Amino acid sequence: MEERQRRGDASKLVPGTSRQEWQKRVETLIREETGFSPPFRWEPLHGDGSHRAFYRLYAAGTTLILLMSPPTHERFPNENDSYVYIGRHLERNGIPVPRIFAYWRGEGMVLVEDLGSFHLQDAVRSDPASVDSLYAQAADVLIRMQVHASEGLDTAQCFDSPVYDAGFVVERELRYFYQSFVRDGLGLEVSWDEMAEEFSLLAGRAARVGERSFFLHRDFQSRNLMVRQGRLYVIDFQGSRKGPPQYDPAALVLDPYVQLPEPLTERMLVTHAERLEEATGVRVQDFLESYGQVALCRNLQILAAYSFLTRVKGRWHFARYLVPAYRTLQRRLNQPGCRDYRSLRRLVGDHGIEEVAKVADRLEREAKARGDRPAGT
Repeated sequence: MEERQRRGDASKLVPGTSRQEWQKRVETLIREETGFSPPFRWEPLHGDGSHRAFYRLYAAGTTLILLMSPPTHERFPNENDSYVYIGRHLERNGIPVPRIFAYWRGEGMVLVEDLGSFHLQDAVRSDPASVDSLYAQAADVLIRMQVHASEGLDTAQCFDSPVYDAGFVVERELRYFYQSFVRDGLGLEVSWDEMAEEFSLLAGRAARVGERSFFLHRDFQSRNLMVRQGRLYVIDFQGSRKGPPQYDPAALVLDPYVQLPEPLTERMLVTHAERLEEATGVRVQDFLESYGQVALCRNLQILAAYSFLTRVKGRWHFARYLVPAYRTLQRRLNQPGCRDYRSLRRLVGDHGIEEVAKVADRLEREAKARGDRPAGT
């Protein structure tokens, strides 16, 4: 089926029209651009932490997914532009991703292949004995993505910055952790100045801008890996950029949704480092020595995001993962490579699991009291 992209007529989706009128207009666009024939049965879906709207469209003999994120400005690239460009780039490089059938830029709509609703997290829960084989497949997808998708990636098409550099780390991970988790989640009156110097040190070590960078998904975890007929597919890739090769492996093994056993994560990291060295020349020792700094940044970002999504977005199920993420942070800060982060270690040492568990329970209850629903329901 021919895939087309066009500017689109935003007037076709004028706010204030009835849902029935809007759906008919969308179905007309789909028929004209793709050949899929309406009428469709529409089923609203809910993305985990995404602000985008998702619909499953049931047609004769098939189902499709419609992603909706109306642009708020004319800037290029926007989030939708990046989604489409990166999705095509990954597919060209043999990475399993949903096929993109059509993109209507003006309307902020993308029509893609339906991969179902079964995540890697679901697969592990339903069959714990499959953990090793499923994660071996995830590791294989990841190494292929880092090796093959790094070449030819046009970072000018990355809407959310082209590279994971020290400035990005400070603002989007470390300051995010400070504000969203420490201040707004735990309610601590901690000055940013107390943390700023060592956070700057951590950011510089994690980003390693002067060294080789690779394709970086930045959220490569079990709920962004779909399972269909035993095969894994990568989704939610619109925030990709170039960055350190340790970040996506850290996201995979630190994932609070699954909480992999430590012996398995250690084996996976060593194996990944060996495969990366064989394919790219990045030395195993260099990979493993830098891993701890990158993993710490990812750990802090997870805590910030789960606090924000619970408090601000009302996605109360995220609160349930704060405790395992915090427990991982405690272990991480006991590693030799984290000795320089004295303020952070002191903060975590002064506020234990019991306190975080109480905060998580309160945040979940408050979100439920507002009538918010968890993602995926």
